[in-house]
Amino acid sequence: MEVNVMLFSNTRKRVMSGWLKMHHRQEFGSALKLQKFLFFYEALSKIENENSDFRTLKGYVNGPVFSDVYGDYTYRYDEFADNIEDAYELNPQILNEDRAKFSGFLVNILNEGELSDITHELNIWSVKKEQIDRGVKHIPLVEEDLNENDADLLLSLKEMYSTEYIDSVKVIEVSGKSFIIKHSDVEKLTTEQESVFITLADDDSLENPVYVSVSEDGVVLVD
Repeated sequence: MEVNVMLFSNTRKRVMSGWLKMHHRQEFGSALKLQKFLFFYEALSKIENENSDFRTLKGYVNGPVFSDVYGDYTYRYDEFADNIEDAYELNPQILNEDRAKFSGFLVNILNEGELSDITHELNIWSVKKEQIDRGVKHIPLVEEDLNENDADLLLSLKEMYSTEYIDSVKVIEVSGKSFIIKHSDVEKLTTEQESVFITLADDDSLENPVYVSVSEDGVVLVD
């Protein structure tokens, strides 16, 4: 069902954006993270032989961008933000929940630079890198350039972060680092132990995301 508003994003993209806003509001607050969420979702839809939509996908310095969503988010933000939750609630059948969970988890645990680095590794973007680096604007990215290596990378990440795994953990964000901890360990944390995350966040030797656990005697461990 289409909602009659002056937006350029189609219902599919608004439903997906609505899901992200409802489940990862902080990530929705980043235009780049929204774009990465949409891209990962559509790329996996294609790889897994389901309906996908690469229309309006363009190549920019920081990675793939759906230009219609970018325009709505940048120039019609209030109307877009108000509409997308209704779009999701009216059309939930459009969305593959597991794929959305994975894509949302990925933009949750990685920062903007790390997300851009992943998309730069993919052929669908890197095949146009020379033109992008020259400053050519609005370069179309096409689904035919999504190759086997791209599929292997995204599917390996999806296998690593299965729906069961995502449901079993909590992400704690501190000073730009994401700490992944099992729900069963979260219950063991005291206020004093939570302060350990502040110290760990300042440790530049720890790569994002950081996997942590709590020992039987209450010590926070980096796995």
